[in-house]
Formats: sequence, structure tokens, C-alpha cells
Amino acid sequence: MTKYTQKFKLDLIQEYLDTGCSQRCLENKYSLPKDTLKKWWTVYNLKGPEGLKLRHFKRKFTVDFKLRVINYYLNNDVSMSKVAASHNLLCSQISIWLKLFMEGGSEALKPKKKGKPSKMSKMTKKDARKILKKESDEIAALKSELRQVKMERDILKKSLTLFGPSKPRRKQ
Repeated sequence: MTKYTQKFKLDLIQEYLDTGCSQRCLENKYSLPKDTLKKWWTVYNLKGPEGLKLRHFKRKFTVDFKLRVINYYLNNDVSMSKVAASHNLLCSQISIWLKLFMEGGSEALKPKKKGKPSKMSKMTKKDARKILKKESDEIAALKSELRQVKMERDILKKSLTLFGPSKPRRKQ
């Protein structure tokens, strides 16, 4: 999406006011998408030059704000573009909120957690301690068994060196 500076928008609106040229004519002259100047003009009339500033951050809207915007649109005989301009939103955002509200009520307007849900269940500290103790007991048992097996191996090695192999080897 092309971003236009506040100065460019204000210059275009000033040219619209000074020349008397139509909005469509100016959009063609500057290769702007259809109805762009119309949206800027509506925002300019409602909020003044401050309404045309670029936003450099992602805004988060509360459920209460979304409900107020939807309520305003439904109860007043105003177009969605005018509601969007007066609240400094996009028309598409309002229509998305309206669709969600119609399908699922105010619950659907609540923000959703992003990302893939965790496969691991949440465990308490008590559960974690139990698992840790169980694993440390298992490790201690394995270490003692390893010590025992090493001692048996060493005894077998020594007996082999002292007594030799159990069967004499044949010489060829």
C-alpha cells in the first residue's frame, strides 16, 4: 500500500480548493486510486489537517470502542465511510467488526490470542516438584545400577587374568 505524506495530502486538497478541478481529475493527474481524494477530503472536513497524519504504530481497540462504533453506525443514518472518517478508521475495519458482531455478538469482538496453542499443559509448581523428584530418584537408581555392573565387570576381568580362559585353546 502506498503511503502519502501529510504535506502531499494537504497540497492536493489545496489544489482541489484553488483550481476547482474535480476530485476524479486530480486522482487521474497524480495516479491515485479511485476515491482516495474523496476519503482525504472527508477526513479533512471532519478532523482538519491533523486527521491526515500518518500513523506509525499499530492501534489496538477495546471491545467497548468497537461496540460504540457499531452502535453509532446502526443507530444513525450515516454511511460507513463517514463513520470511518469520523473515528479515523478504515471502512473495511468497521465492516469486519459489524460482521463479527452479527455472527457472534460482543464475544466475537474480543481480541484473540495469536500464535499456535501450546501442546504442553500448564503445570503447577507442586506437579513440577513431583516430576523432578521422580526423575532424580530414577537417575540415582540408574547410577547405582551402573556402579554395580562396573564392579561385576571388573571382577570378571580380574578372574580372567588370574585363572585364564575356562577352556584351553587349541594350537594349530
